[in-house]
Amino acid sequence: MKMPRPAILRTLTLTAVAACAGLVSAQPGAAQDLQLEMDREQMVEFARTHIAINDARDEFHGAVARVHDPEGRIRAREEVEAAIEAILEEAEMTREEYDQITLLISLDGELRTMFEEVMAELEEEGAGA
Repeated sequence: MKMPRPAILRTLTLTAVAACAGLVSAQPGAAQDLQLEMDREQMVEFARTHIAINDARDEFHGAVARVHDPEGRIRAREEVEAAIEAILEEAEMTREEYDQITLLISLDGELRTMFEEVMAELEEEGAGA
């Protein structure tokens, strides 16, 4: 499923706000290290992980819309969390690393540009498939 550009930026912005509010652990020193090591290949892998996580979250929202009991919603939340953990594990990334990269992309104009370019390329690949 394609994620519209405003939704991508909104996701990145919300994560940045959460990090600034202390809801996401982003250590400045570690963030700088990630910034120095982020190349295009790593960005492509991150973008693919980002897309997979957004797809899992979209499925969760669809499932929650069909569930009307609290237990069903809890199960749906547990399922999406398990799916996200599996996606991150497959990408060999922790949630903290994912959140830090998301924060960096939201704060660094060059990384944001690279991310948007990679996302556009991946969308084109998906449309051509």
